[in-house]
Amino acid sequence: MAIGKRTALDDHGISPASMLARMSVPAPVIGARGSVALTALCIAALACPSAQAASKPPQFLRSCTITPSDPAPFFSRPAAPKPAAASDDEDDDEDEDDDEDDESPRGFISPGTGTCIAVSGTVNVGLQHDGYRASDPARLTGLVPQNALSSPLSTTFRIETGQMLAEGRYLATAFEFSVDATSESSELTMSEASVTFGAFAFGLASSRFDFWTGDDFAFLGRIPNRTVALIGYERQLTDELGLSLSLEDVDADRRTVLPPTGKRLPDGVIRLLYKQDGLTLHGGVAVRDVQGASGSYRVGRAAILGATWERKVLDRPLTLTAQIAGAVNAAPYLGSKLDQRTAFSVLAGDPTTRGWSGVVALGREWTDEWSTNAYVSRYRLSVPNPSGLTGRIQIDRVAANLIWTPIDGLRLGLEGSLAWQKLELAGNARATSLSGRQSSAQLFVERTF
Repeated sequence: MAIGKRTALDDHGISPASMLARMSVPAPVIGARGSVALTALCIAALACPSAQAASKPPQFLRSCTITPSDPAPFFSRPAAPKPAAASDDEDDDEDEDDDEDDESPRGFISPGTGTCIAVSGTVNVGLQHDGYRASDPARLTGLVPQNALSSPLSTTFRIETGQMLAEGRYLATAFEFSVDATSESSELTMSEASVTFGAFAFGLASSRFDFWTGDDFAFLGRIPNRTVALIGYERQLTDELGLSLSLEDVDADRRTVLPPTGKRLPDGVIRLLYKQDGLTLHGGVAVRDVQGASGSYRVGRAAILGATWERKVLDRPLTLTAQIAGAVNAAPYLGSKLDQRTAFSVLAGDPTTRGWSGVVALGREWTDEWSTNAYVSRYRLSVPNPSGLTGRIQIDRVAANLIWTPIDGLRLGLEGSLAWQKLELAGNARATSLSGRQSSAQLFVERTF
């Protein structure tokens, strides 16, 4: 269509004359070539709104960090006098150190909601050899595990959200699941599904009783921490000391087959956590309802004390952790996940037990890329049986690894472990078959995103 014939309204419903009036251009200016000039002016004017929109920078997602609110402690103390102002160089160095030490999840702000969303995960693949050397009584059962070579693959996916509400309360959610695959099978496990509102937490999460979990070791990292269904409350009593109260159901963890308890109530857990200047102290007590073989109920109880000390030695970080726990009629609160898998596979009937467990772990960074970790642990559990004899489960472990981290989020490592197991349960062939020495060695690659 010829341009000169469009004299009524343009595509935006504005006539050329009215457009000229808005632009304060007198009509005589059009002249003989008015159609061309008018067209150019109208196109420029009509394109202005869209041109302005195009000239605006695109609305990119803003980055954020999920950091829980830090309410004032219940027992506040007068603020200490501020030290003398540091130089700019010192401030910059401190800021860099804070950024490196900050492990808060980083994500993006959801447009229109103000909610910070962080998505992360881990993929771990390795080549593992497991060897078994049974004790002489175990060989007679014919149930001794065989040596095996495997290539385990573990994948973890996690979504977290955090938002400060209008009334000043903090709302957060966390969902995490893992997939563990071997050459024979694969298993999908929900590790966490929790909601935090202010000082309260609900859902599926790690037990508040736990302290050292062995996250620096690949073969323990493939076994998620003990998961419980809980209702919890946390509050800082002072700047250094925090209190946690929770009701927990250990039966919610489907990855570990627990001996039957017939309990009527969830477990109660109280924890105190102290942190200051690289020192962390953890103390917890748990009580649980347990039904005996006669149908009567008894109270199970457990206690734990742990400490972590972090310092720089020869200008490199060193971490030392020690933990000891004791329990009566509360076996789920003892040992690592590896110990529990072995012990619970042979426990049945009356859950009356008495035992303790302890661990000492050491971590050292030699350079920015190279680090080592090691630990030793002991697990002891006494189990009565109808014959009147007391059965015993004894497990000692030692493990170490060498880790190379060429870039952030990528770990390559060599890891080895030895376990000495002695299970003495009268009439239990399965327990006898697990007595002996077990060794494991693996190469692994782990990528975190």
